[in-house]
Amino acid sequence: MERALEVQVLARESIKPAYPTPQHLRNFKLSLMDQINFPVYVSTIFLYKADNNVRAEQMSQRLKSSLSKTLTKFYPFAGRVKDDFSIECNDEGAEYVEALANGFLFEYLQKPDQNLLRDFHPFNYAESPVASNGCPMLRIQATFFKCGGLAITICTCHKLIDGVSLGIFVNSWTTTARTDNKEVVPRFVASTIFPASESFVPLPLHISPVQANRFVFDTKKIDQLRAKVSSASVPRPSRVEALTALIWKCARAASRSNLGYSRPSLSVHAMNVRAVAETPLPDNSVGNSVAYLTAQASEKEAETLQDLVCSFRKAKADFSRNGLKNLLENKSIFDIPQSIKAKFEKDEIDFYTFSSIVNFPYYEVADFGWGKPVHVTLPNYVLSNLIIIMDTNDGKGIEVLVTLSPEDMAFFERDQELLAFAAINPPVLDVSIRKNESPLLISSL
Repeated sequence: MERALEVQVLARESIKPAYPTPQHLRNFKLSLMDQINFPVYVSTIFLYKADNNVRAEQMSQRLKSSLSKTLTKFYPFAGRVKDDFSIECNDEGAEYVEALANGFLFEYLQKPDQNLLRDFHPFNYAESPVASNGCPMLRIQATFFKCGGLAITICTCHKLIDGVSLGIFVNSWTTTARTDNKEVVPRFVASTIFPASESFVPLPLHISPVQANRFVFDTKKIDQLRAKVSSASVPRPSRVEALTALIWKCARAASRSNLGYSRPSLSVHAMNVRAVAETPLPDNSVGNSVAYLTAQASEKEAETLQDLVCSFRKAKADFSRNGLKNLLENKSIFDIPQSIKAKFEKDEIDFYTFSSIVNFPYYEVADFGWGKPVHVTLPNYVLSNLIIIMDTNDGKGIEVLVTLSPEDMAFFERDQELLAFAAINPPVLDVSIRKNESPLLISSL
């Protein structure tokens, strides 16, 4: 495991909305989707190269002043979860930390191991990401590297904020920071489409030792993989379908090698339901609007990549017919097949969670005025069997962040079928040009 970069905290404060939240908006109603989602913080880190035209003090002031203005529109983000039904929009604000890393950005970009970034969080995220009632909805840390580079960590409470909501918020924050004429305004309407329920089924949270690694697929390898997994049933699999099948197959093989026998498997896949709800939600709707479709694989060791793609495609078709309807009726985020429900409850299956943010415009919208991020990552230190699929910084390739048990990862990262298509944690960019960056001079941020 890579040693975490040393970080010195320079300041800690609460950033409150620029204008107080009106009294009639102070009791924010959660939706059913909010109730049944993971009660955790999700960390997203945006890393920026040095901009010699902007001093650290200017960056700091721009971040804080624009955040304050943005929180006026995103007023629930400045509140606190009160209970299972509401957020108290009391303007207590977002937690905001400024820090200095005893290292250079190129050290991370050369080998982007998430363990280097363990202390780039405003709280002990690496030990426990659990978001309890009364905690801030939004926790941010701006960490300056010695070279002038910057990492902005945004920890969002999943009790309200899904990946699309984060993108809308970051777009609004950066637009405000750049003082653009356009305005990004959120809509908080999810609770009217997905009303909260007294009988919702909370999502269980399992925290355990994990090991993470990053696998990068270039365009050529992705095309080769798509050709390999195509079949008469699915002649043109998508990039995400092909990668999902490969990761799922290799993860199952790792589990089988570790246990000494094969188990049935479920993979669940996050799906944005804004557009497919009976009453479609607007694109700028903020709040959880994520459901999970469920694909199943048997104990058979000979299940092929084509089989898994077909299973995934069938799961999507089944969900499009009645998946959202079943979720709203059962008030549970996962629809576990009855045939293996008993094994699922006894933890006798291999269970994997996939989340694709391919085509999410994180790189495009996250420009505060000193350029787009050179890298975006979502570190995970305690949630096992979680796979995040996202674009590379050039928008051409795909990187997959895989978190498994240490025992499974030992087999997974040596899987020859995987390595035929993936590069294990390559540098983000040619770092040789970064070593001559001048040191950052900070007096007091």
